[in-house]
Amino acid sequence: MVTAENVNMNHWQKGLPALLNASLAGLLLTITALAQAESDGVPLHGFADAGFAAHSRNSSDPKGFNVGSLDFYLTPQFDNNIKGLVEIIFETTSTGEVATDLERLQMGYTFSDNATLWGGRFHTPYGYWNTGFHHGAQIQTAILRPRFLDFEDKGGILPAHMVGLWGTGKVSAGDGKFTYDAFVGNGPKISMGPDPASLTTQTIGTLSINTAGDNNHQAMAGFNLGYEFSGMMDGLRLAVHALRGDVEDDNVTGALGTSLNKTEVSMTGGSVVYQANDWEVLGEYYRFSNKDKSGTTGSHSSWADYLQVGKFLNGLTPFLRVEKTVLNQQDNYFSMQESGQSYARQVLGLKYDLNQKASLKFELLNSKFSAESGRTASSYRSLLAQYAFRF
Repeated sequence: MVTAENVNMNHWQKGLPALLNASLAGLLLTITALAQAESDGVPLHGFADAGFAAHSRNSSDPKGFNVGSLDFYLTPQFDNNIKGLVEIIFETTSTGEVATDLERLQMGYTFSDNATLWGGRFHTPYGYWNTGFHHGAQIQTAILRPRFLDFEDKGGILPAHMVGLWGTGKVSAGDGKFTYDAFVGNGPKISMGPDPASLTTQTIGTLSINTAGDNNHQAMAGFNLGYEFSGMMDGLRLAVHALRGDVEDDNVTGALGTSLNKTEVSMTGGSVVYQANDWEVLGEYYRFSNKDKSGTTGSHSSWADYLQVGKFLNGLTPFLRVEKTVLNQQDNYFSMQESGQSYARQVLGLKYDLNQKASLKFELLNSKFSAESGRTASSYRSLLAQYAFRF
């Protein structure tokens, strides 16, 4: 049986000394290269965080003190039209290993104030959170992202990253502006990986970015259309989003290597954002109507949403967030993911800005996971603390 939070994101078995040596060598090489880039006039930015976690006994999440991530990013500007963005992150896994990842590598061309085309690896522009924030913890109010919107290697159920093309811009309309994002690229796959205990293929996995090419040769595409108000409604943005593409897992059968599970993922939804008058209101809704393309189970409906409300008070930002998912376990896209279990979570938090570049955060979480086919019900409470800064 699969428990709700028994998620091991790193299934690779490596010797710890060799891994640490490789990670440290990679870190030193990266810092050297970034320092050279800074001396050449390319702005260097970064984020880092460390924290503490305590959970009730029903949780298998790591407890105690932890090192979060060290995030570097560059924003080279080659002329008025050509620009880039590079983000490299070093982070600890749930087993204490150090992982290095090229999170974003974007090359862009600005045609006008209304249109920019990006190519490379970027954050998939659905909703608000996934592009409004990134891997640097200091810029977001909360310690944790909404669970279902987390990054792929953290258990997110949506492709947080994509390799492809992304067009984005704003167009004046009345007193406000229409915003648009349109993207096409490699859809993700569900990576099953070897079981750490038996080295056999696992029965469930995690989303994996197809960085080197699309495993099923079928692109994923989507859009995000919004309107930013001004005047008396300044700070309000309403938007709708959609995404569609085929997703398979690593399990194959037959002489031609046909995937055992292939799903046409079809997502629609909307978002509301209000950031003005010292208020922060963030809300997103996702509706899934996924079609089983490898079997005969038909189409399956699921949904997920969250709402977060915070108030800035002289350096303090208390906030409350509720999030909930109802994920159909007859849908292979969710049943094959370790984090594809339905849940509800309430978060009460506080962010204290020491200055513009350093923050202390505290969160109380109450998490409840549903009893579903192949999964057991569980509930637990958590206390989290984090110190995050940027430079």
